[in-house]
Formats: sequence, C-alpha cells, structure tokens
Amino acid sequence: MIHRMATNIHRRVGGWKSWVQLVRDSRFASALPAIIIAFAVAHLPVPDGLTPTSMRLLGVFAGVVMGLLTADYDMSIVLAVALLVLTLTSSFMCTTTDGHHIECDRCRSVYHGKSGHWHEYQCDPIGGSFDVAISGFSNKVAWLVFSAFHIGKAVEKTGFGRRVSLALVTSMGRSTLGIGYAVCLAELVLAPFIPSNTARGGGIVYPIVETVIASLDIDTDGGENPTGGFLVMVASTANLLSSSLFITGMAGNPIVASKATSIFGIEFGFSDWVVGASVPTLLLLCILPPALRLFLRPRVNYTQLSREIRRQHLEMGQVSSNELKLCGTLLTCLVLWVGSPYFGIDATVVAYMAIVVLTLLDVLTWDDIVKNYKAWDTFFWLASFITLAEQLSALGVTDWIGNSLSQSLHESSPLVCTLTLALAYFFSMYLFSSISSHVVAFAGPFFAAGNILGCPPKLLTILIALFSSMAGVLTPFSTGSVAIYASCGYISQPRWFLLGLLSAVVIIGITFSVGMLWWKILGWY
Repeated sequence: MIHRMATNIHRRVGGWKSWVQLVRDSRFASALPAIIIAFAVAHLPVPDGLTPTSMRLLGVFAGVVMGLLTADYDMSIVLAVALLVLTLTSSFMCTTTDGHHIECDRCRSVYHGKSGHWHEYQCDPIGGSFDVAISGFSNKVAWLVFSAFHIGKAVEKTGFGRRVSLALVTSMGRSTLGIGYAVCLAELVLAPFIPSNTARGGGIVYPIVETVIASLDIDTDGGENPTGGFLVMVASTANLLSSSLFITGMAGNPIVASKATSIFGIEFGFSDWVVGASVPTLLLLCILPPALRLFLRPRVNYTQLSREIRRQHLEMGQVSSNELKLCGTLLTCLVLWVGSPYFGIDATVVAYMAIVVLTLLDVLTWDDIVKNYKAWDTFFWLASFITLAEQLSALGVTDWIGNSLSQSLHESSPLVCTLTLALAYFFSMYLFSSISSHVVAFAGPFFAAGNILGCPPKLLTILIALFSSMAGVLTPFSTGSVAIYASCGYISQPRWFLLGLLSAVVIIGITFSVGMLWWKILGWY
C-alpha cells in the first residue's frame, strides 16, 4: 500500500512538473508579464480624472507595451488580442444614434434628460465597441504608410534603389569618408518613399554595405573590426537620421503628426516636417561620419573596393523602362507632397494615387500588392495603435498622464519645460526595442504635458518628431535595421552602447543649438 501511495505521488509530481515545463516552454508564458500588468493596472483604485472604463483601457495599453517588450508574439497579434479584450469589455467611447459620446459600457442605460424625462442611450455596447476598434483602419495615416510600403516595393522590385546606392558608392567611394557619405546619401534619397526604416536599411542599403565589406576582405567571423564597424555604424546612424527627416521616413512618424494635430490643433504635414527637420538633420548627416571615423579609425583598400562595386554596377545593365516609369512617379509624388498647400491634394491621396499608377503602368502587379505582407502587417498594427491612441485621448487617459508629467515642471518656463520633456522622451528610448512602440506609448502623453505647461506647439512637435527616430542610436536593439547592423559583430555590444551615447550627445548638442536657432528663425517659439 505504501509503495502504491509513493507511486501515485511520484506520478502526480511528475505530471505537475511536466505541466510546469510545458507552460515554461510555451509562447504563452512569455505573455504572462503583459497579462499581469494589464490586470493589475485595470484594477488599481480609480484616480481623479479617470473612470473604471479609462482604467481598463489604460491597463490594456500598459499590457500592450509590456507585451511588445516580452511576449513571443508578433506585434499585430498582441494588438489584435488587445482590441478584442477592449471590445468584449466595452472599454471604448461609443457614439449613440442621437450623437452622444458615452462610454460603451453605458450603452442601453437610462439617463435623466434636460426635459425632465428619462431616456435610454441608443447604442450597442459590444457592436459599438467593435465599430470603434476597427475605426483606425479608415484613418488616413494608416493608408499613407500602407501606400508608401508598396511604393518601396516598387523601388526594390525594379532594382532602382540598388542602382542608386551603387552609383553613389561608385562616384564617392574614393575615401573612407566618401563611402560613409555615399551610404548617408543613399538613405537620404530613399527615405521619402520607403516608410519602413527596417525595409530600407535592411533590404536595400545593408546589402550594399555588405558588398563593400566583402570586397575589402574583412573577416566576417573575426570579431571586432574598425573598418567593418565604421561602415555598419555609419549606415545604422544614417538610417535613423534619414527616418527623422521625412514624415514618410518611418512608420511611426505620421502618429507624431496626428497626435500633434489632435492635442495642439496644428497641422504638421510633409512640408512643415521637412522644413523643420532639414537644417539639424542634414548637419548631423555631415558631422557624424567624420566623428565616427575619428573614434573607429578604419582603413580601406579603395582599388579593390572600386573594382567590385563597378563590376556589380555593370551587371545591372541599362536602366529599364520600369525604372524610368518609377522615377517619373516618384518625382511627381515628391512635387505633390512638397506643394500640398498649393495643390490642395492630401499626402495620403498622393501616395494612394502612386500605387494605382504604378499598377496601371505594370511596374507593380496586383500579386505584388497582395504578397507584400510587410505592408499589410504594418497597416494592421498601425491602424490598431491609432485606435488605441484616439481612445486614450477620448477617455481622458492622455490628459491625465500629461497632468502627472507636468506637475514636476509647473514652476519652469515653457521653453525649459519643452527642452526637459524632449530630453526625457529621448532617453526613455532605453526602455524600448521598437521605435514605433516608443512613439505610440509616449508621444501623446508628452504632447499632453507640453500643452498643459504652455510649451510652443511646433517646437515641441519637431523635437519629438526628430527624437523619435534619432533616439534609436542609444542601443543596438532599438529597431530592426539597427539590430541587423549590430548583429554583424564588428562592434561589441558594450562599445555600441558607448558609441550610441556619444552619438546621442552630438545629436542633442546640434539639435539644442543649431536646431533651436533655425526654429527661432522660422518663428516656432
């Protein structure tokens, strides 16, 4: 009998251990921190200025941020779950049939009207919540990024991006700095048309950098190398700087512009963004390559490099008709984007028109559009983030966070508050492994704090716009393109952090000196 009991206990313990091991090995376990955070925040005591519905939304949003950091699930899956939970718990702001805006969990409840009679809120708590959940998919920002991804696909498919990059390296690659500036210029040329910095850096520019490294006979498995380190560091930094120069340079940029519009009531479109970002960003693109050369001291065999690049350039042959069609379309887009105040055509309409034209010209096929999974994936998570951001504002969460942030700065001048908020936003990037997640989590609350503190709207907007991408220099895991370059191994992780911090000092120094002077000239403060 004792033996039988011992056997049963052993089986139960063994079964329990196997269940524990199963949970530990499953992807679901990686999502547990996000679930715990979401549940804990949602059930905190409701502070002044918020409601139980607001707390549920804030809890799910906190869970999304934690999930993006820890969960072994794609971003779109995390957001799909978040929207489903918020729909089933009616944790959105619904609109009734007679135009009232109420929390969805109050749908079909009664209220005492001005006439003295009792009325019922005419809306469906679950159905209305789902209408809100999918509202982001009709947002122009999401369609702008979606369209720009397909334009980027055309650049990649035709080989136009590679041709431009090789031409720049061929013409400028006669010195170490020349190669560095060629990479910077390639990023700069492609940035307005490819809104994924990872697709641009990892899919087009990185293979060119890889070609340069291979032609120099650098041992890719030999650990740290000053020449390889210089090239990947310049390419990584150029990718982030070019992302900050255009509203279409990075998927999260339109969110910054959208939040600035909703909180400050200002229009910050393509031309405003380019004009504001141009002077400090272009100066940084000129300064950082020689600064990195000073730190890394690369040595290059230019004869061998020139021979290899020329060979690849010749292999591409003559410019194809599709490249010419694409080039004409891109130039038209650029003119319409820059001149949008004069032509009266929204930037999203221009981008959408471009993919229709490219399809009609057979540069892209419908199959290309259907199979461009990166565009569809980004469209889904970006639209979902837009819904969350809009609802955080509608339910008062953004204002509440902004009030909390502003309390420690209420005695400072608006200019000091602006610079302090910008610095705090820049270094908060250490907490994130995605630039877009950083933008979604913090852009709105920092704008709300700036609005309360009386910060100059356009000044704070351009600082957040620039620092959203530029802060990616701080870590080797800030975004996909940076991770690709960091994984080459030419710079150790500790040294990457050090160089990132030094680059950050240069970026902040130029932004707070030359940038501030430029924005003063523009009358932004």
